[in-house]
Amino acid sequence: MSTVSVLKCTEYSNDILKQKILESLNNIDFDLSQFRGKRVVLKPNLLLPSKTERAIITHPEFFRAVAQIVKKNGGKPVLVESPAVHSLARTIQKTDYAEVVQTERIEVADPAVTETLLFEGSKSFKNFEISKAFFDADIIINLPKFKTHGLTYITGAVKNYFGAIPGLQKSKMHIKLPAPLDFTEFLLDLYGAMLKGFEKPKTILNLMDAIVAQEGEGPGTGGKPFPLNLIIAGQDAVAVDVAAVTAAGLDIEKAISIIEGFTRDFCIQSENQIKFKGDKIKKLIVTNFSPSKGTILSNMVRWPVTSKTFRNLFIDRPVPFEEKCTLCYQCREICPAGAISRQKSKGDKKVPVYNYKECIRCYCCMEICPEAAIQKTNGRLQWMLRL
Repeated sequence: MSTVSVLKCTEYSNDILKQKILESLNNIDFDLSQFRGKRVVLKPNLLLPSKTERAIITHPEFFRAVAQIVKKNGGKPVLVESPAVHSLARTIQKTDYAEVVQTERIEVADPAVTETLLFEGSKSFKNFEISKAFFDADIIINLPKFKTHGLTYITGAVKNYFGAIPGLQKSKMHIKLPAPLDFTEFLLDLYGAMLKGFEKPKTILNLMDAIVAQEGEGPGTGGKPFPLNLIIAGQDAVAVDVAAVTAAGLDIEKAISIIEGFTRDFCIQSENQIKFKGDKIKKLIVTNFSPSKGTILSNMVRWPVTSKTFRNLFIDRPVPFEEKCTLCYQCREICPAGAISRQKSKGDKKVPVYNYKECIRCYCCMEICPEAAIQKTNGRLQWMLRL
């Protein structure tokens, strides 16, 4: 059995956050004295520089409250994260994290300093190049933001560990693992390595910011804020994600990280192995939370046709729109397939040029676009699949 705390919380005021987070930790039987004299990694979701109200990043006040609790109980909090394209320093300075880090005097680990984590018990991947700060930590607190995701259906506690992989190395994994199932298996191998790969095992906690979640075409600028009004906590990341998906009224069968997580020996094997504490989750379930539309390849366990021609004709394609595009080319920088190039001539539309035969439909460009200028449109023959 795995204990998961689910508490209703409707605002980000410091006093209320600390009260709810302390209650959450108590619900999952975590003794605050464990912080004393320990180096505690805090791993938020800082996908890109974004305004807090867009619900793309873990709310800075949520991060602040956890950091204050760690410090008050004798621990040393360290912010560890590696954004997709922008440097961590720039991401912090362009968000409300700048004030939090300065005021609370939070150490920020350099994501460029890495070390190899080995885990022979993984299913497919044994070696992971991650921030060295994880090796130096005694306790790891994962601080995910609950959001929808075009490729993996949701991004929550399990997927937030992907931020341990440095910068653009993350986008390279999409070209190596274009199928949703294969990518998810990598995420679960990484999570298993975090749990069992260190020479001295770390205490790992998951505290999810689902107060204002993100629905629709997340996890970047295409998604929309949604007041889910929850703080979810647990030591099992898969169990925490189950609670979030359940409360959002989404389909657990489409959340690949949960379904595949059930097959791993370091996670719960079913929803029935969760013991909920706190508020009654059945009374907190919403009915109007919108998932990502996904693709014909996303949210599926297997699909035999993955050729470039098939993707080009039948799969949703990311399309930039001139009305919003500023030609910043962040999409080009992150594209793992090298499928995006600069505008060819002045007479063309003022948008990046996509080679859809090379595009692997990972939608990294949509995630990272600061203007939400990239949207999904149907493949040319996608109507045939509906028939």
